[in-house]
Parts: sequence; structure tokens; C-alpha cells
Amino acid sequence: MRKKQHKNAKNSRNKNAFSPPNDHNTSPVMTQNWMENEIEELTEVVFRRWVIINSSELKKYVLTQCKEAKYLDKRLWELLTRITSLERNINGLMELNNAFKLYGTM
Repeated sequence: MRKKQHKNAKNSRNKNAFSPPNDHNTSPVMTQNWMENEIEELTEVVFRRWVIINSSELKKYVLTQCKEAKYLDKRLWELLTRITSLERNINGLMELNNAFKLYGTM
């Protein structure tokens, strides 16, 4: 019985928490401001819940992206090293070709 009473009290508090005060002096502008504030708080609460629920998925995603970025960075350095090596080889062959043309005609 106590559990049900506790649940009923909790439910009634939740309903009252989002309803404007029943004051006859409350203007429509005050009611609108109150509603906007409640919506902002509600969206913040929903966002926080979403982050808590999905934090493990977000963590996995970030770690995967980090690993992928490290892999791509490593691969980029490997390719740059190969390009540098190929450029050196091309320059060496061009020097040999020029030397052959210069000394081959004599």
C-alpha cells in the first residue's frame, strides 16, 4: 500500500510540476514565459538523459573515429615516404640520363 501511495504522490508531483500556478493575477505573458522556461528545462533534461543513455555508444563512436584517424595518419606518412623515395629515384635517373647524354656523345 505504501508503494502505491508513494507512486501516486510522485505522479501528482510530476503533474503539478509542469502546470502553471492557478493564480487569478497571472497574465498570459507570464504564463507564456513560464511555459518557455519549462520547455527549456524539459529539453535540457531530455538531452541529459539522452547523453547518459547513449554515452557508451558515443564513446565507442569516438574511439572508432580516433583509431581510424590514427590509421589514416599512419597511412598518409607511409605514402608521403614512398613519394619522397620515388622523387629521389626519378631525380637520380634523370641525372644519369643527362650524364649519359653529355658523356655519351664524346
